[in-house]
Amino acid sequence: MDYIPNIISGLRILLIPIFALFLINNDYLIALYIFLIMGITDALDGSIARYLQCETLLGAYLDAVADKVMINTAFILLCHMDILPYYVFSIVLTRDLIILIGIILNNKIYARHYMKPIFLSKINTFMQIILVVFCMFFLNNLVNLDYIQDIINVVVLTTILSAVEYIYNYKKDILLEKCKLMNNYEPINNTLPKKY
Repeated sequence: MDYIPNIISGLRILLIPIFALFLINNDYLIALYIFLIMGITDALDGSIARYLQCETLLGAYLDAVADKVMINTAFILLCHMDILPYYVFSIVLTRDLIILIGIILNNKIYARHYMKPIFLSKINTFMQIILVVFCMFFLNNLVNLDYIQDIINVVVLTTILSAVEYIYNYKKDILLEKCKLMNNYEPINNTLPKKY
C-alpha cells in the first residue's frame, strides 16, 4: 500500500509522452482524456500518501517532477500551436528553474534533503492545469477563448508571486542558518584561562 502514491506519480510520468504524441497528431479528444487522467492522478497521489501516512522523500520528488514535466510539456506544445503566448511558458519555466536551483543549493550547502511546498505553489499548479484543460476544451470545440486571458493572468500572477515567496524562503533559511552558526560559535576569549 505504501507504494501506491509513487506508482500513481510514475504512471503520470509515463502518460506525458503519450499525451504529447496524441496532441501533436491532432487527436485532441484523446489528448484531453489523457491530460484529465494526469490531472486527477496529481490530486490522488498526494491525498493517498497523506491518508496512508506514507509520505516519503522519493514520493515528494517524484510528484514534483511529474507536475513540472507535465505542465511544461503541455505549455510548450500549446505555445507552438499558437494557443498560448510564449511568455507564459517562459515565466513558468523560469520559476521552476528558481525552485530547482534552491533545492540544489539546499542539498549542497546545508545537506537538506526535503522539500517545502508552499500553499501558493499548489494554487499555481492547479491554475496551470486549469489553463491547459481550457485550451484542450477549445481544441475540441467545447469552449471559445473569451476567458483565456483572464486565466493566463491568474497563472502569471500566481507563478510570479510563488517564485518571489520561494526566493524569500531561501534567503530566510540562509539567514537562520547563519544565526545558528553564530550561536554555536564559542569566542576564543572564553577558552583562555582566567588570570586572578
